[in-house]
Amino acid sequence: MNIIIKSLIFNKQVRLYFVDNTALIKEILALNQIKSKLFNLALGKTVSGLSLLSATMKGEQRLSATITMSNPRYQIFADVEANGNVRGYVSKSVLEGNIEAVTLSELIGDKAAIRVIKGFKMNQFTGITDMPYKTLDEDISHYFKQSDQIETIIKTNIEFDENHRLLSSYAMYAQLLPGAPQHLLMPIKEKLNMSSVFFNDIRYMCTQQIEDTLNEMFSDAQLIGCQHLQFFCVCSKEMFYGLLYSIDRKNLEKSIRAEQSVNSTCHVCGRSYVFSPSEIQAFLERGEIIE
Repeated sequence: MNIIIKSLIFNKQVRLYFVDNTALIKEILALNQIKSKLFNLALGKTVSGLSLLSATMKGEQRLSATITMSNPRYQIFADVEANGNVRGYVSKSVLEGNIEAVTLSELIGDKAAIRVIKGFKMNQFTGITDMPYKTLDEDISHYFKQSDQIETIIKTNIEFDENHRLLSSYAMYAQLLPGAPQHLLMPIKEKLNMSSVFFNDIRYMCTQQIEDTLNEMFSDAQLIGCQHLQFFCVCSKEMFYGLLYSIDRKNLEKSIRAEQSVNSTCHVCGRSYVFSPSEIQAFLERGEIIE
């Protein structure tokens, strides 16, 4: 689905956005190829929750978040743009090391932090907060409450099967609009929990059915729009031809004779690029490599 549904509830005092972004999170997890189920969960929840914020941005605005666990070698990165472009990845140490933590709380630890850069290219704001809740959802919500001084709820629900394959990913974002009383967020927490059948059904519901369902749970619900989400990364195979320049001619010729490919991986999205022996041969024939 990967479509954010935007609504206003409680007489336009609260904005409530939600999404079934299962396909998006599946793609991102597949590209990253993380062995740790715990870090797959952490990356999925981070990207899922932050992806909803694209619906709050305009023009060329973007948001880049870095979550650094108490072990600073372990980091999660997420980028979200106003046009719905989303990407997420982890630090190299996550891919290389064995994660000793067995719970999300243990992984986050007591010294973790969230750093967010948002705005336009020439006008950006940077904010940093701690992670006192050790849950990701509540900690990301805490960040926006601290930075924007507005009560905010971000909730995610990610489920895996027994083989650690992603089954579903849902997310919800609720925020009080200026002047709204804080008690309006409580019924949202009570009625729209992330295990609700509502999230399982939204992919099959038309907009009118979604609006009717919201009106059954809250008063004066009104759908105000939708926004698509999609994975993006600016990398391309052409960009990685620079890798061949870093290898001396003798080693490239050795690869050709052995019929071995040269592989490279984008550290941002995890996409792999393979240069076959014939491509290496063509590269050498163009005379672009330094002896």
